[in-house]
Amino acid sequence: MNMVQAKLTRWTEILSSLDSFGFLSTSQIQRLHNLGGRRNTTRILTDMGELLSSFREGETVYYLSAKGRREIGSQKARRRTQLVQHTLMRNEVYIAQRPEIWKPEYSVKWEGKEIIADAIYRKGGVYTFVEIDLTQSMAANERKVLAYKELRNSGKWQAKYGTFPNVLFVTTTEQRKAKLIAASSDLSIEVITFNDLK
Repeated sequence: MNMVQAKLTRWTEILSSLDSFGFLSTSQIQRLHNLGGRRNTTRILTDMGELLSSFREGETVYYLSAKGRREIGSQKARRRTQLVQHTLMRNEVYIAQRPEIWKPEYSVKWEGKEIIADAIYRKGGVYTFVEIDLTQSMAANERKVLAYKELRNSGKWQAKYGTFPNVLFVTTTEQRKAKLIAASSDLSIEVITFNDLK
């Protein structure tokens, strides 16, 4: 493969990642695609020019421009919203875990009830529900924990897939971490802070 082909292949891989993940920061793209140093990553992303749109949120955050979507045949138009930071945190879980299966916004319905996990992934044959606690009230988190307990106790998941998944909460502070752990007794749960992922 010559240098031009290698460059175009890399560009297509980055565009495909942005299509899948929605928004990725410079450092996330750097780690996801093993681009070496920060300077090299910035150079590659700058070279991609009109294929990408970006804005600053701590660091530069990228998403597909209309031209970038056309380049890979994507129909998913993205707009900057209040959920960008939530999406970036969810993407950090993927980058840290590199699972075999990854499904964002995963819905499970049972007995007239529904829970929507921020993501579910499978790694080493084990499933894990992911919850990103960024701006949620603690009461909302407690309701989510209760819903996971009700799903587990219903036996619906186990009947179809076997063992009930772990639940991973990613939160922002040690104080919130302690509160989530306290609220989650009697459930296979791990609570970490965003900084623990890096």
